Order: sequence, then C-alpha cells, then structure tokens
Amino acid sequence: MGSHSHSPQHQLIHFPFSSKKKASASQPRQLVPGKNIDHCFNKKDYKSSRQRQYRVHLPSNYSSNKTYPLVAVLHGCGQTHEDIQAITNMDNIADRDEFIVVYPFVTSYNGMRGRNCWAWWLPNHIHSGAGEVEDIWQILQEVQQEYSVDERRIHVAGLSSGAGMAVALMVTQAQHIASGAAVAGVPYSESAHAVNLMRHLSPSFKPVDNIVESMDNEMGERKRAVPLFIAHSHNDTTVDIQAAINLRDSWAECFDVPVYRKSRTENGETGDTQWELTAHSSHHQRNMIQTLFLHGPDHGWYGGLPGRFSYPEGPNISEHIWEFFQENPLTTNTRLRDKISAPLRLFKR
Repeated sequence: MGSHSHSPQHQLIHFPFSSKKKASASQPRQLVPGKNIDHCFNKKDYKSSRQRQYRVHLPSNYSSNKTYPLVAVLHGCGQTHEDIQAITNMDNIADRDEFIVVYPFVTSYNGMRGRNCWAWWLPNHIHSGAGEVEDIWQILQEVQQEYSVDERRIHVAGLSSGAGMAVALMVTQAQHIASGAAVAGVPYSESAHAVNLMRHLSPSFKPVDNIVESMDNEMGERKRAVPLFIAHSHNDTTVDIQAAINLRDSWAECFDVPVYRKSRTENGETGDTQWELTAHSSHHQRNMIQTLFLHGPDHGWYGGLPGRFSYPEGPNISEHIWEFFQENPLTTNTRLRDKISAPLRLFKR
C-alpha cells in the first residue's frame, strides 16, 4: 500500500488502509459471482418524477431468510449505471461481505445539462417529495419491498453529479439513510457555478452558512446527523477541492462537529498518489465525518477498476467506503435533538 504516517492522538480509531485485518488477502477466498437483476421504476404522480432504470446486484449466497445491508451507488455525468458498476468493483465486495447493491440510472431528463447528469443544482430535484431525489428514494423503497433489506443499514454513495445527489438524499431522507459517501461531489443546494464548466472561468461557491440554512430548512424536525465520507482530489479540474472542503464544513456546522479537532489523521501513498485520511468526531457520534484528500488523480473514482472516470492507481475507496458504512448503521445516537452525552468511543467495534 505504500508508506504511512500517523498522528499520535487517539491511536485506537480504525482506518482500513493500514488495517492488518486485510493481510489475509494473500490467501484470497474464491468468490462465486452474484446476480444482476434489471428493473424499471415507473413514473409517480409527484412533480418531476420520470420512468427510470436501475440494476440490483445480489450477493451469490443471497437468501430471503436473512436481511442484508443495501448500498446505492449513483453514477456521474457521462456515465450510466452500468459504467459506475464496472469501475467501482462494489459487486465483488458485496459478494465477499454479503450486501445488496442498487445502481439507479437517471435514464432521461428535461432541460439543458451534461449527458446523464443528476440534477443536484435544480430545486425541483433536491427536495423531499419530488424530482430525482424522491425517485431515488422510491427506488430504494422498491428494493426493500422486493428483497430482504436491513432497514438500519441503507447507505448511499455517488460520483460527481451522483455524489451531489447522494448528499441530497442524505439530507432529504436523513431519518432513513444510515451513512453516505460523496466522491468528487458538492455540498447540498450548491449552484451549477461550483463546477468548472468553462476552463477560462473560475468556479464560485455558496457561503457555507447558506448551505447549512438550506440543510436545516429541508430536514426540519427530521434532522439527524448522517455520517459522511468525502473523497476528493486536489488535482480535480472539474470540481475544485473547495467543494469538498465546503461539504465537510457545512456538515460540521450543521451537525455540531468540531472540524478543527481531528480524531485521527493518516498520511500515505498508493502508487504515485499521495493521500491524507482524516476523521472528525462529534460529542455524540464517533467518526462522524471522514475525508480522503488526494494528490495526483483528476476527476473520478479512485482505486477501482479501469474505465472512464476511474483512477485504479489510487487508494481503494470502494473498500474504505464499505468499511465506513459497516461502522455507521442507523442509530438514535445521531439524532441531534436527543443530545446524547455518552462518552466518545474511538475504538473499533
């Protein structure tokens, strides 16, 4: 994996990049590939709903007699659900560790936008009860009805525009989404000006306070701190690293996470890609925000399989995202109005 350096504080918090638990990879278990099942989501009666395709991947030993975590993975612009499925290698992890993956496809849309982009910047699509974010949630509901899903372990991850929509789903369905991940994404309710659409124009960003206000307004009484993993490259020429910093800071301000106090920082190098992994814990939720900031790769998924918008030479973020999800099921401890004052646990369960 390359070299690592650690901060001296809180040595008991767990990071999978340096975990010796993975050393058994020298004796890999032969996995039987799981099963892909394609579905069609029918347009609903609420505003801006559309017919959409989605694919479900079931682990090879799937049984209706037990329940499984559900991980939704959202593609980026210029991709399909099949593309993100191919580059993340999430299916292989699902077959190994037994969880269900769903890959929604934007399928069709109105108005001007990049090919197959999720509309994370349009108000019609980022509020509960309408548009793309509601369609995605309804797709997850259909998967729960069709398959055996553990309702305490519903997670979402996305790349680029898919990351923006994953963040929107975490806000609109905060009481249902256990934890989430944004790869090369943007904060909730950010404007399209945050993306470098024209190389000669610099991106501009909403103030963090405005983003937090939008998050609070959307969540209302349903407000719950959803643990968030953020991955972004300093060399991203499409979505500037400032978007990831603002996403981190908006999450920290909204959910009372002291971002200036790091629970743990780990530095390393994978191939030619240098990275820094940092964890931030709140007073009532350990490991509430994790950031993985990289130097080297451009805009895309890091450490996956070869393909467009993929950088296989980077650290394997699919593995790390799944580990983050495993450590963050849905609990009442993250409901801010409860203000649980239990001591902060920094060791791995």
